[in-house]
Amino acid sequence: MKLKLLGTGAADYDWSRFGEEGVRGSTSSLLNGHILIDCGATGLANLRRFGIPHSDIDTLLVTHSHDDHFVPEQVAELASGRRVPLAVYASPEALAMLPDGADVAVHPLAPGLKFRAGEFAVTALPANHLTNIPGEQAFHFCFESAAGNLLYALDGAGMLKTAVRLFSQLRFDWVVTDCTMAESGDFRIFEHSDLDMVTHLMKTLRNLKIVDGDTRVVLDHLAR
Repeated sequence: MKLKLLGTGAADYDWSRFGEEGVRGSTSSLLNGHILIDCGATGLANLRRFGIPHSDIDTLLVTHSHDDHFVPEQVAELASGRRVPLAVYASPEALAMLPDGADVAVHPLAPGLKFRAGEFAVTALPANHLTNIPGEQAFHFCFESAAGNLLYALDGAGMLKTAVRLFSQLRFDWVVTDCTMAESGDFRIFEHSDLDMVTHLMKTLRNLKIVDGDTRVVLDHLAR
């Protein structure tokens, strides 16, 4: 399992200064070289930065419709010029925002939905995070494969019980978790996590034997 972090920034960066020292790109990750998770404000710039051709990506998973994770026009550009449409998994509300004629195969997500993405069995997990679209559900993702299991949990405040029940029988080799704030006391904890919250979450998951001492925990979606 190969996870490449293309951008690791929360939404409070000046994206016009992308590339300058200290300016993180919008959060986006590439799994096994062909599954892209999120394509937001600097989504295509993230790919250019690492020399990744659009044609390498056959699947896009979208956590939610905030523009640091999802920009419809960038997704349409990513999907252009293909022989096989780009598979896009996202909330119905996000999919409705894609431009007409975009060369994509749309797959609406729902909490608990299980699907195949290449070598992975993927489960869509409900996230504790609100968007600007009434009724839209944000998602985390659980990836299972012969090479190991990955929990990808950006954005969100801790984990919802309904999400934990969906993976309670698994052990994760990797956890990529939201850690927007370093210190407690920030109002963003109602939809994001700080370092203390991550510490408590990992301790609880360890008590449940969902993670252990060999699990690698990656802190992502970092604010300024």
